[in-house]
Amino acid sequence: MRSLLLDCATPLGYALHLETDGSALTASDFVRRRVTRTRASSVHPLLAEARAQIDAYFAKRLPRFELPLDLRGTPLQREIWEFVSRLEFGQLVAYGDVAYAIGRPLGHRVVAAAMAQTPLALFIPAHRVIGADGRVKGSAPNSLRRRLLAFEGHRIL
Repeated sequence: MRSLLLDCATPLGYALHLETDGSALTASDFVRRRVTRTRASSVHPLLAEARAQIDAYFAKRLPRFELPLDLRGTPLQREIWEFVSRLEFGQLVAYGDVAYAIGRPLGHRVVAAAMAQTPLALFIPAHRVIGADGRVKGSAPNSLRRRLLAFEGHRIL
């Protein structure tokens, strides 16, 4: 099946670009793009549900996304992404905490690398994984991590 696409407006000044194969979300990323609303009847049901959950998230009514995700990566990356995808709105963990939780207590660098390669922005909330010192680590200058953390009520250095 061909990929189905949808761009969802966000209050961050970026759209969230979504892709699905019809059975799960396969990719998402924040993009600078103006979004025009599409009729609900012309949107695939999975993308319509994703848009509804995104709207609920930005209305601060969604503790965690509940959508099928197609996580394409190594078995270790998928294990990390699955763990992080279960974090709830506003919940923060350190890279080392994730490593310990998946049974690799010395694997904080592997966790950091997996967060940098997250294929599903927002749905795998990499912004909620921070350094042990409470700081945002390893994000690009144009990253939305700090803005997402501030949206969720955190003041991060």
